[in-house]
Amino acid sequence: MKYANGIDYGIGDLSLDKTIVDVGSLEHIAAPDARVHSFPIFLILSKAPPSMQDRIGKVFRESLKQGTYASALPRGIYSLLRAPDMTSSDRHDPIPGIANSTRMPIYLPASQRIAASQMSAFTATLQARAGLPLSDYTRLHEFSVREYRSFWRGFLKWCTDIETSGEVEPVCVGEDIERAKFFPRLELSYADSLLGLTIAGADAPALTECHVDAPTVRLTRGELRERVASLACTLERLGLRSGDRVAMVMRNDAQAVICTLAVAALGATVASAAPEMGADALLDRFVPLAPRLLFAHTATRATDRGTPLAENIAGLASAMPSLEGIISLDDGPLPDSVTLPVHSLGALIAQSAPADFVWRRFPFNHPLFIMFSSGTTGKPKCIVHGAGGTLLEHLKEHRLHTDLRPGEKLYFQTSCAWMMWNWQLSALASGVEIVTYDGPLATVDTLWRIAADNGVNVFGTSPAYLKMCEQANLEPARQFDLSALRAMLSTGAVLFDSQYDWVREHVGALPLQSISGGTDIIGCFVLGNPNLPVYAGEAQCKSLGLDVQAWDDGRPAVGIGQLVCTNPFPSRPVGFFGDTDGTRFHASYFAANPGAWTHGDLIEFSPQGSARMHGRSDGVLNVGGVNVGPAEIYRILNDIPGIRDAMVVDRNAAGSLSRAGRDGANSTLTAGSRERGIVLLLVLQAGVELSAALLSRVRGDLVRRASPAHVPGLVLAVEALPTTHSGKPSEAAARDAINGVPARNAGALRNPECLDAIRRQAARNLEKGSLPLPGKTREQMETYLRALWERMFGFGPISSDDNFFDLGGDSLLAAEMASHIHDATGQTISLTNLMTAPTVAQIAAILEAGPASAPSSAMVLMRAGNGTPLFLAHSVTGSVMECRGLIGALRNGRPVYGLNAHGLEGEKAPQQHVIDMARDYVAQIRQLQPHGPYALAGYSFGGLIALEIAQQLHRAGERVEMLCLVDTYVSERYLPWDAWMRYEGRYVIEQWRAFRGMLSAQRTRYVSAKLAAAVDRARLRLGRTAHRLEPDAVGLPPVLLRVRQAMQVAMATYRPKRYRAGPILYVRASTRIEGRGNPLPLWQRVACRGLNVIDVAGGHSDMVYRPNADVVAAALDAALSGNRAVIES
Repeated sequence: MKYANGIDYGIGDLSLDKTIVDVGSLEHIAAPDARVHSFPIFLILSKAPPSMQDRIGKVFRESLKQGTYASALPRGIYSLLRAPDMTSSDRHDPIPGIANSTRMPIYLPASQRIAASQMSAFTATLQARAGLPLSDYTRLHEFSVREYRSFWRGFLKWCTDIETSGEVEPVCVGEDIERAKFFPRLELSYADSLLGLTIAGADAPALTECHVDAPTVRLTRGELRERVASLACTLERLGLRSGDRVAMVMRNDAQAVICTLAVAALGATVASAAPEMGADALLDRFVPLAPRLLFAHTATRATDRGTPLAENIAGLASAMPSLEGIISLDDGPLPDSVTLPVHSLGALIAQSAPADFVWRRFPFNHPLFIMFSSGTTGKPKCIVHGAGGTLLEHLKEHRLHTDLRPGEKLYFQTSCAWMMWNWQLSALASGVEIVTYDGPLATVDTLWRIAADNGVNVFGTSPAYLKMCEQANLEPARQFDLSALRAMLSTGAVLFDSQYDWVREHVGALPLQSISGGTDIIGCFVLGNPNLPVYAGEAQCKSLGLDVQAWDDGRPAVGIGQLVCTNPFPSRPVGFFGDTDGTRFHASYFAANPGAWTHGDLIEFSPQGSARMHGRSDGVLNVGGVNVGPAEIYRILNDIPGIRDAMVVDRNAAGSLSRAGRDGANSTLTAGSRERGIVLLLVLQAGVELSAALLSRVRGDLVRRASPAHVPGLVLAVEALPTTHSGKPSEAAARDAINGVPARNAGALRNPECLDAIRRQAARNLEKGSLPLPGKTREQMETYLRALWERMFGFGPISSDDNFFDLGGDSLLAAEMASHIHDATGQTISLTNLMTAPTVAQIAAILEAGPASAPSSAMVLMRAGNGTPLFLAHSVTGSVMECRGLIGALRNGRPVYGLNAHGLEGEKAPQQHVIDMARDYVAQIRQLQPHGPYALAGYSFGGLIALEIAQQLHRAGERVEMLCLVDTYVSERYLPWDAWMRYEGRYVIEQWRAFRGMLSAQRTRYVSAKLAAAVDRARLRLGRTAHRLEPDAVGLPPVLLRVRQAMQVAMATYRPKRYRAGPILYVRASTRIEGRGNPLPLWQRVACRGLNVIDVAGGHSDMVYRPNADVVAAALDAALSGNRAVIES
């Protein structure tokens, strides 16, 4: 269902049997092809009167029957309790955005699907056995972690097709997560469980093998079981026994599956890798294991690159004296240097009859797989996983969380080097047919073609592939028959909000489930759920049986924290291979937070239990004492056209530059603002260059949507970013390259050659020696300024006539430049100076002439023209610099003057009262234009200044022809009484809901933060600055920070009075700032002679940027030309 803002909310699968939907300001819902729709706000409520539920449910069921949009909803029937939409940034409260914002799920499962899911069936069984009400997933999960023994016992019993022997009790020995052991008296066979014929018969499809240049091969369960049994029988005759280890270098095909299951059937342990891995990476993984046999594809293919595969296999074999033989999976020839026996897989299978093999069971914790960490920070860790824990965890994730059933088809984009290959393999135990593909991405639509051609039901991929498809303008639902596809999974990196929208729009109304866990647990901590809604950017739920929490400093966090698990779980590794005393195992997972598993990721939970991943905790960047998560930056960059991929890393002090001081001595100059150490690496789409416009967009969006601390000091365009063999980005390798040191383990990378290119690019930008001296002449000044700008912007050459703003300059870079100039010359160049003299030549002229030549007025000519001027007041930034795009979009020929705040030049103290500001601005305005009519406007806080200027001019007897407030808010305490009560009521309800969903430790920190917030609000009302910074003020230079804090005080203390000079034009964003009260009731009261309201689709920060700025400019043009054809409120 599409609306005017272009968002598809995906409510075609909505059922209201147990929920109520509150729709505020809903005009209508029409057919998808309608051109104009209103913008609704949906809120799922947990409680509502039954009669109201029935009434609204009936309307929605009729309107959304079978996912269609057949009828319009009556207007005005949804006037239930309006919920609060508070966030921390505007109330100074420490509640994370996902906990407080009014959120619309992008997908809601139908009641029929919920009722028929295996999650519902298991819950009913467990509820009956436990005698406890498990009416929703929250209660089910709480039971599964509180009574985890009962949960795992019940789940194993529920899986009636899994054959075991021995005793189920005890379920778990020990309470210590580091040492607890599950089912110590139970035995099972992993291979037999995957190939059992109870859940699906011998004729059921088991495996489809796809190739880039060969026919598709299909195997039934019976055929696969027979081949596994035959190979296992022959391997046993070759001497392979339980407890042995084998190494495998395999392509993702049927042979890989057969070999793995045959080895597992004998109780031997499998360690696998992919053919594209380099020789060093293979050696690092396999040599410590002393494997008995090596299984490998040995034939080279046209799509292979680098050293021929046969040579790598030969080198690997020669380095492992423990080897007794090599099994070739494809009969490719090996070099003559190989002296070990080489067996053909086909011949080994043919040597034995499947009936000759005796299937045996092994202890629950018997070693099954040895997985490897990425190895980018040192030698890979060899992580040993037990058969029972792996099987039980995968059964739970496949059957309950993914709702996979016998006969369904699963395809996951993976290789044998990644745990998702093992994860997909285990789906055989649920009667699922798995699809494999051993080729490259020949075209961007390769994977969609596989899914369509094979009728895949569940398709797993990565955010990188989804972004590739989006950038290629792919339309999978239109180009392919995806009628069988019912769900998508994504892992390997953070999945961004916009990617959920893309899938909804271009793939269909299906759940896109973000899953996250890792090789360490061979499973997921957070993942999907067939019974729950999907929120964009979030995993649906915590995994059953795992008490996953977000911790900060050893206790539950409010908001983002380290991902920890606090209870024992079966898929915890048995340990590290070779770590006999467990010291390395302990240091890796349990030392940081004693008594809990620490995973190394950052996570944030909503009150509903959904989770947002924020990247690796060891990737957090520290900018001036402020922690910046790379995922926050990537989320914003993902929305900028032209950027294919991005990576942000920090650099050490060795990367600093030197600059010339006034005395000629060198001092430190970093390439980043205020000695920032952040370097942003961008991979751009074909044909896109790192232009001034793109740099400006990157910096502007990061400041606007995050904070100044998120803005990188240096931006570099590179051809590729380092990735591991499992496709995950390696910030550690890029950091080493940026800092000019050798990569700690280049062999762990799929593309180590990109490091040299990154190293060279960084060196060119970071090691250019000292800046020239400013000198005394204009030519010397220009030479110095050009060099300074080239350092700051990260590209060149820059000419003397280049415009600072056209190159991508903003207030942050302006403040940085002013600091450098002051250090070098002793002179001050303010933001006001820069706006009137934005070129190198103009600034050099000011510096040559001396301080007296620099204009000191707060009023700046932003655009020349004819007629009476338009005066534009600054926002909380203190500058009208951010409104340059809006001014440029104006078509009216009048001149435009900007009013900048005192204090931007760094010498005067900023004013803290709107009335004082307006008084000074009025004096300057009347010097330029002694008498009216006056035209005034202000964006955001600037609207309050413009209003007060108009009030003072009116009292002086002057006429005001136009007053425009562009999305201007007021302190909520000045709202009319009824509006204030509604606002506070929503706020209290929302905070209570958030409080109820917290753990006791979180509540303590929450209350402490609330008290601190209350102190700050009191200080603001008394005219003092707050102790804590607003999120968007973090990282600001001192000059800009002082101005921002002064504006914050001014806004908190200004009460708008009735305005009688004329009508007010109020241009507002359709999406209100989260946590702010609706100012419309106040403006309706203030505007005694009429309030003209124009709504602009978008948010507050978008109003002065295109395309929204064009709409705002058109409204201003109409008002300035005397056209009153605007909407009366």
